[in-house]
Amino acid sequence: MIAVVSCHHFPDDERIYHREIKTLLKHDFSIQYYTRSKNSIDLSKTGLIHVNSSQNFSISDYSQKVYKQLNDNRPPEIFHFHEPELFPLAKIVKENFNSKIIYDVHEDYPSLIQTFSQWRGIPGVFKKYFWLRNEKKFLSSIDKIILASPAIINSEYRKHGFSPTILENFPITNFIKIPDIKSTRGNTIIYHGHLGPERGIEELIRSIFIVVTYINNVSLLLFGSFRTEKFKAKIISLINELDLNNNVKWRGQIPHENIWSYLAKSSIGVIPFLDNKLTRIGTPTKLFEFMLSGCRIIASDLPPIRQYKVDGVIFSKPGDIKSLAKNILHGLSKKNIKDLENNQNRIIQKYNWEAIDQTLVNLYKKLLV
Repeated sequence: MIAVVSCHHFPDDERIYHREIKTLLKHDFSIQYYTRSKNSIDLSKTGLIHVNSSQNFSISDYSQKVYKQLNDNRPPEIFHFHEPELFPLAKIVKENFNSKIIYDVHEDYPSLIQTFSQWRGIPGVFKKYFWLRNEKKFLSSIDKIILASPAIINSEYRKHGFSPTILENFPITNFIKIPDIKSTRGNTIIYHGHLGPERGIEELIRSIFIVVTYINNVSLLLFGSFRTEKFKAKIISLINELDLNNNVKWRGQIPHENIWSYLAKSSIGVIPFLDNKLTRIGTPTKLFEFMLSGCRIIASDLPPIRQYKVDGVIFSKPGDIKSLAKNILHGLSKKNIKDLENNQNRIIQKYNWEAIDQTLVNLYKKLLV
């Protein structure tokens, strides 16, 4: 039996559930999936037992609950966890069950800590010093490390003898109907993902205020959850203040499988990230999703995006509202679709999950030998 455990991600997270768990299920692995989320969805199916706990549980209480359930059932042969807050649980599972432990690193935590220290109040959410204090101590309990991006470089992994496996967040091409690039999409723009100050969301809203003076029927859809209630109030207030309620719509967090229908109708996919430690390292998954969906791409000029072959991407200066507005107007005026076709084909042929999913399966089989 395999235990997959997360304490911060939505149960239907595209990496954890749609990519990794579904791949393992196809290869007949039996999985117990533990999540801690306000989303009460039950993803249980043949081969998969999903147990969700309320976010009212502290991480410590949640970890104790998961351990008890693992102890009451058959102990896991592999324990696959996704956040450093779960290091203590992984250590106990290793000591008591002798399970193989996989640490799946989604973000470069030193960069994340440095980035969020710029916004008052947020460091507490991410337990500012947790990662720095604890990772070295717990690495001896880890059998394998998976990285979501080749840009995540941590010298401690090498020092401890790890050769991390890289599994990038490429789209699952058989997950959706490939959109028609030639379809009419109008003056529509989409952003989906976390909504936080480091992502340039405020700058994006202000750029739309400029764009509507030239194209009054422009439409921006925002999907995702706000990082904090304070930032949510700020953005909603800004939309009202700029009288953009007819142009900017926040649709909240929706199931990952539902985002594709909106992407297929959007003319532009925008990645307005600010320049900070985190965005200089983390590869935005939405880049590949925009490519597959046939969206024109407007992105902040940051290293992670330039490491991939993407045709026709329009780069903006990070944090520059006028630059972003100018490029949105330019993107909406473009008619040639050759770049869009190239990008879509590149995903279908190379940058897709099916091209790398066997790496995950092989890793599991090796650990189980």
